[in-house]
Amino acid sequence: MPISGVMFLTNISRYVLDKQAKINYENSNAVFGWIMRMNNIPKSRHGFPTWNEIEYKMYSRYFAKPRIMQTVETYVQQYNICRSSAMHIRTTDMQKSLESKHRRTTNMEAYFHFVESRPVDEPVYLLTDSPQTQATFLNRYGPQKILVYAVIPNATTSSVSPPPTPTESSSVVTSSSSSVLLPTDFRYTTLEHTLVDILIAGHSREFKGSPFSSLTELVKMFGDIGRRDRGWCR
Repeated sequence: MPISGVMFLTNISRYVLDKQAKINYENSNAVFGWIMRMNNIPKSRHGFPTWNEIEYKMYSRYFAKPRIMQTVETYVQQYNICRSSAMHIRTTDMQKSLESKHRRTTNMEAYFHFVESRPVDEPVYLLTDSPQTQATFLNRYGPQKILVYAVIPNATTSSVSPPPTPTESSSVVTSSSSSVLLPTDFRYTTLEHTLVDILIAGHSREFKGSPFSSLTELVKMFGDIGRRDRGWCR
């Protein structure tokens, strides 16, 4: 549904042309020419610029609010993120998606290996929307090795108001005040928390992402933009 004065990123990116686009954009084929003009792409472009270059230009238009960027810069300096590693572990909704397709679940051993492969004195910044995943790594390696922007409240301390409509995929969890229904793929971090995570991780020198994740792609994209155009980690 259109929102006055708001331009969604997907309206000026290749995602409007993906095979699922017809579900969300009824006239997706009609806007192809508009996308090309929006990004100054000649009709006979012969593969140049690439989609990566198009998206780089697109995301370069966007800046976090000064308050958020100040939070990011303070954290980056305090914990020397430019000389640290980072990783994104997508569970919650990804776990549900993999299970529904009868595929293997997230390979946590690969992330354990990543942490243990880094130098002993090098911290690893963790992005995740799962309190269980966050707790697993903090408990296993400690807060000196695993850095997080904020500890994510688990289901027993989360408050949800109003509770979502119960569905077959919902599970009962206990909040601090009463029992509520949360979907099994419920995400526990706010949009602001997620944005801060992306920008902090974008400063890291080594990053391990999650497959099939647009958030992982954003970390890499803003990491490139930050270093090339915004003076990050110089």
